[in-house]
Amino acid sequence: MPAVEHTTQKLRGTLRSHKVLAADGWGRGELEVGGLCVTLVGKLLNVRPGDTVEVIGEHSRHDKYGEQFTVKSCTPVQPDTADGVVLWMASRLPDVGASRARALVEAFGESLWSIIEREPLKLMEVSGITEARALAIATAYAEVSHEREHMSQLRGWGLTESQVAKCLATWGSLASVVEHVRADPFELASIVDGFGFKRADQVARKMGIALDAPGRIRAAILYTLELSAQDGHCFMWGGRLREVAADLLSVSPDLVINQIFAVLEMQRCVKRGARIYSVKLDRAEEACAVSIARMLERQAS
Repeated sequence: MPAVEHTTQKLRGTLRSHKVLAADGWGRGELEVGGLCVTLVGKLLNVRPGDTVEVIGEHSRHDKYGEQFTVKSCTPVQPDTADGVVLWMASRLPDVGASRARALVEAFGESLWSIIEREPLKLMEVSGITEARALAIATAYAEVSHEREHMSQLRGWGLTESQVAKCLATWGSLASVVEHVRADPFELASIVDGFGFKRADQVARKMGIALDAPGRIRAAILYTLELSAQDGHCFMWGGRLREVAADLLSVSPDLVINQIFAVLEMQRCVKRGARIYSVKLDRAEEACAVSIARMLERQAS
């Protein structure tokens, strides 16, 4: 039986419905494209019914649900039809129903977006739009625009929809996700399952973080200790830790020495003589020693 070829396609239309069915953001939706309705399945992040979206993915057929489109990425875009603008404004902007949205479209036409962005008080020319409402519309529009920019930025750094969904579950908003990743991309290793140091380092490199950045070196030191533990070692000699981390990073061992001290000061690892432990293993070894001592005491008594 010949293999079924799946061709990646791009669809643009109005999201008519969307329901999240799993904790990771996976769900189902209906996309109206040229008068036809397409069933979407996948992660549709930071979109809602009424949005005009651009989705990239593949057509497939499910035994139970029939024809559907599996989404790999979904990006909200500015609607380009009068009906699309009305639906978007009515669903996204405060105190703007369908009739008022239609009045705004009829009053300003193709200039509406630039007016909202640059001259929001001009919206007061439409009956029912007060100064407070005009400013609220401009604020809401700016927030949606920033969400689109944040999503594009995260994708540019190499994060997938699934990874962004896990970050959103931890940090709450796209703005917060961007802030955290920009501050320390290696924090992703503790947030996203299966991410790890190397994957976080790829993101850091795309962000332009230098090879000798202190945060990169500190993350590599902890990663090296973690790899050593996976090989069955409770600790690493300080000199060995320096050499292995330097080789991993392609930096001078002298730079690693400075950051080993920094990691120790941050109490993210522990030094016992010339031995360096992860905090977890140091505590485990100490607890084991205490248990053995108590056992020996009981036997002696």
